[in-house]
Amino acid sequence: MKIMVLGIGNILMKDEGVGVRTVEHMKKLDLPKEVELMDGGTSTPLLFPYFTEVDHLIVIDAVKGNMPPGSIYRLKPEDLLPPDDSPVSLHDLGLVNALQMAEQVGMRPKTVIIFGVEPKEIDWGMELTPEIERRIPTIAQIVLDEINKLINLV
Repeated sequence: MKIMVLGIGNILMKDEGVGVRTVEHMKKLDLPKEVELMDGGTSTPLLFPYFTEVDHLIVIDAVKGNMPPGSIYRLKPEDLLPPDDSPVSLHDLGLVNALQMAEQVGMRPKTVIIFGVEPKEIDWGMELTPEIERRIPTIAQIVLDEINKLINLV
């Protein structure tokens, strides 16, 4: 079994980088051998080949849902599709498209879980806001809990 934890986002735009920063944090942890961490940046359409090689995919990204900063959402890929004319992140659409390509070749991950984190500020700057920075250990623990559930399913 192979589980990929993918952090996506733009580290040059403050809280937009929460996914990448969480993966950086998780690199310091003792993870099960089944887990691979990946910094996907904002190039999600290019990740298609990696999606064909994993059984389970856990994605961490900034997601605006109109809740307080640091709120964590558990989503499915179809939750990222915009209703009609709503704005959507280009890397979220790229993620959905890459997963669709993997499905077309019959090699989509069995499970895809997205943890979205409500940002406080998306603006130029390489540091997360303090509110989001404080949430990194909690986000990592939620991801670890999900990993343990997936491993125990076998």
